[in-house]
Amino acid sequence: MKVIPVMDLLNGEVVQGKGGRRNEYQPFSDSIISNNPEPISVAKSFNEKLGLDWFYIADLDRIQSTQNMKKNKEIIIELAKTTDYKISIDAGCKHLKDIDEILSWGVDHVIVGTETLCSLEVLENAVLEIDPQNIILSVDFKGGELLANSKEISKIKPIEIAKFARKLGLKAIIVLELQKVGSQTGPLNDSLLEIVENISTIPIYTGGGVRSIQDLKILKEKGIQGALVATAFHNGNIKKNDLEDL
Repeated sequence: MKVIPVMDLLNGEVVQGKGGRRNEYQPFSDSIISNNPEPISVAKSFNEKLGLDWFYIADLDRIQSTQNMKKNKEIIIELAKTTDYKISIDAGCKHLKDIDEILSWGVDHVIVGTETLCSLEVLENAVLEIDPQNIILSVDFKGGELLANSKEISKIKPIEIAKFARKLGLKAIIVLELQKVGSQTGPLNDSLLEIVENISTIPIYTGGGVRSIQDLKILKEKGIQGALVATAFHNGNIKKNDLEDL
């Protein structure tokens, strides 16, 4: 099972996600991973303390179209250039040109989320010129409701969106429940279970709510192949020796 540390970047700092309420996100106050919110420092601490080298990065400034997009971009490019870490980034892609731009930063995967994607046709066109193994689809939810930027996507059942990603041969599907992010309430939800029970041949990852190694073991038993984790690392609930048990 892949356990992937999450770094949410806001104005050049790693912040703690809380229920998708991005206006409340602040740097971790008592992290055992790093007391420095500078992203490259945090990534290196994850690697040194937990042996992890695959990172999920959410560029919240780009996702929210704020004025601070340049700072995060420079940090991500520097991280990709100066380390051997695997980097998967959600930077609010809407169009094919956005996917092309993010991959030009030197990252391994671009995460395309339903929250910002303008149409499924963008993905269909993307795989004509980009290796589909460089693209991950994030099916985004908040409180069980699909988050979709486009009316077209909002009318499609999440399971059908997941099947479409499988048909295109994408790297993986992330089922992200924003309401659970930072909540420590457990990762299982109906949307996740429906997708994992009906989709095979493409890895299903999940994000939001992971509290402990027990949660990760339950996810693994359900057939989920990866989990995005932040809070449970920063508060010490999941340690390096726990990961060795997976």
